[in-house]
Amino acid sequence: MSTTIVFDLDDTLYRECDYVRSGIRSVDVWVQWRLGVHGFAAIATRLWHAGRRDRLFDATLSELGVPVDPSTIAAMVAVYRDHVPQIALAPDARAFLASDHGFRLALISDGFANTQRRKAAALGLAGYAVEPIIFTDDWGREYWKPHRRAFEAVEAAHRGRSHRFVYVADNPAKDFLAPRALGWATIQIDRAGAIHPRGPPSERHHADTHIRSLRDLTRQRIERLFGPVSMRLRA
Repeated sequence: MSTTIVFDLDDTLYRECDYVRSGIRSVDVWVQWRLGVHGFAAIATRLWHAGRRDRLFDATLSELGVPVDPSTIAAMVAVYRDHVPQIALAPDARAFLASDHGFRLALISDGFANTQRRKAAALGLAGYAVEPIIFTDDWGREYWKPHRRAFEAVEAAHRGRSHRFVYVADNPAKDFLAPRALGWATIQIDRAGAIHPRGPPSERHHADTHIRSLRDLTRQRIERLFGPVSMRLRA
């Protein structure tokens, strides 16, 4: 029996800000082609780095002097979500996935399913032994984290082969509630420049421990923190 490491995707295996920049570049091409306007990417990127998250496209078009029309915004959002992302695994994630680590691997990720699939394809996750890869949106928005369904599906897929499950993710607001309730070990990865706030809204959102790099995700560290063979799953 072994340990199964279950990963989140965004800001866990790659930097989500790279996806944002990739999407902005794709929207910039569309804006030039459809609206005949230049400078979208520079303004949107500046606003993003200044902390603008809500209605970024509306604000950018307003600065460019372009009327903000709902159908135009909807088309831009579609371009953003459907583009082929120019992203790559973080170096420590690539090294971990390619190493002889001895863990079983799985992945649970929220977000629009087609968007997340494009990210996974761009990152080359099919080339690693990650199974299952679960996009919660395939079941509907109501099954996004913190719903338990995806975590229970991983348990079922690895039943009889793993004695412990460890969830590695970045967002304390939603990532750790379900796995903790199921008796999993939880590890928060704190990447520099991560999009979601680091502080949890309450004690029950905490992960068991924190790391800054997947290089810290070693068998020795996991056993030191959680015990060599402790069965943490509910009966």
